[in-house]
Amino acid sequence: MSGDIRDAIGRGAEFLSGAQLASGEFQVFTSTDPEMKEGCAPDPSIFPTALIAQSLAVVDEAAAALSGALDFLLAEMDGDGLWRHWPRAHPYHRQLPPDLDDTSCAASALQAGGRVFPDHRALLLANRDARGLFFTWLTPRARWAGAAHARVALHQLRHPLTLFLFFQRTSAAPRDVDSVVNANCLFHLGDHQGSEAIVEHLLAVLRAGAERDCDKWYDNPFAIWYFFSRALAGRSEEAGRIVVERLANAAPATALEAAFAACALLRWRVRPSEDAIRSLLAAQLASGGWPRAALYHGGRPRLARGGFGAPHPDTPRWGSEELTTGFALEALARWLDADS
Repeated sequence: MSGDIRDAIGRGAEFLSGAQLASGEFQVFTSTDPEMKEGCAPDPSIFPTALIAQSLAVVDEAAAALSGALDFLLAEMDGDGLWRHWPRAHPYHRQLPPDLDDTSCAASALQAGGRVFPDHRALLLANRDARGLFFTWLTPRARWAGAAHARVALHQLRHPLTLFLFFQRTSAAPRDVDSVVNANCLFHLGDHQGSEAIVEHLLAVLRAGAERDCDKWYDNPFAIWYFFSRALAGRSEEAGRIVVERLANAAPATALEAAFAACALLRWRVRPSEDAIRSLLAAQLASGGWPRAALYHGGRPRLARGGFGAPHPDTPRWGSEELTTGFALEALARWLDADS
């Protein structure tokens, strides 16, 4: 089967190289259709390229595509090593503040690729609540952390109406604390003073079986297991036992979920079955890519008693063949590495 996997990786890498835009960006589409089969429109965004770049760090065959993606991320970086969800060319780029999801994923991709960017560690660590958990949005706060935070805050305070309207018109809130965002920050920053609070928070989600109800922007448990696993592997044996058990009792419905499942298991040094890998290989399209599926959405209301309400039927979702392909290639490359 190794030969089939290598062939699939080569075709997938070729697909990504052909689909990559001249800027180095990978496309993502938005649609209100949860299955993303209808009404899809391109929506240039930083996050998908950051995620794909993270995945391609272990795919030797995609070195050229990875280099272009890292160039794009550097070109779209705000001062002080921060990123927003939309690139500069997007009409709404200046209407939203930097966020720690895009920032942590873009930065960890650049770090893995050996690229240099401003040291933002102190700035990110200052953007935490009283429990030690990261806020999703980097905005003006009662306690500023040095000159870098002051620059970010003052820039937003010069346009207070823009900042107010962003939070007024979207599901976002200045004090959002989201579990996947915290997992991605932990994955990027590694162990730091107070990181135990994040580990315990993520463990509490797993213990409660609250994967579908722990984050405003993600409701797919396979995505939760993927992001939690890469953050917690090597930090919590309990988390590994829970995730592996959950995956043993869950059936992926899409190629994206199958890729997430394989990657999560491999983080815990558990080999996915050959049938699971063959199923992922069988899902590869004639183009060399894998089918589009939604990864994240535009948010849902946070309930006063905790948890979240259902997303509005018109809530946009994001995904693309390129995004699924990045995760599929990571799964196959990691499977080969474990096999060897």
